[in-house]
Amino acid sequence: MNIHKPFFLLVNLLWLFLLPGCESNYISSPEDCLNYDYTDCNTSEPSVVPLHIKLSINSENPVVPITIFRGKLENNNIILSDTVNSSSCTFWVAPDNYYTVEARYRSGNNMIYAYDGDNVKKIRNQVCDSVCWTYQEGNVNVELR
Repeated sequence: MNIHKPFFLLVNLLWLFLLPGCESNYISSPEDCLNYDYTDCNTSEPSVVPLHIKLSINSENPVVPITIFRGKLENNNIILSDTVNSSSCTFWVAPDNYYTVEARYRSGNNMIYAYDGDNVKKIRNQVCDSVCWTYQEGNVNVELR
């Protein structure tokens, strides 16, 4: 039983040294909260998040039909179909989802399909007595290679 006491003491000492090194986004010190700069804090929870799409626009494809799916392509959950005439565009979609984009290009008498997908999400940060919101944008590249 005496062998376990030194081991137990060593483990407790390690915890004492490791715990102060942990960091958190939560500011709990009253002094820090008194002087906190809230100018970059958006307190409105985002209901939509940008999904940026890159496309190939050329003489054979001056406009490109696209379809945006919520989730994977296999789910076939279409949320939008549109025709785009620029090499980049942005659609605002509901956060906390994965989105797949399909672009359809002409190549002579053939159709070429390009697919890509990305997650978009809202991010909640507790700062003192407030909640600050940010988001992770989606970036999808369905350009021809």
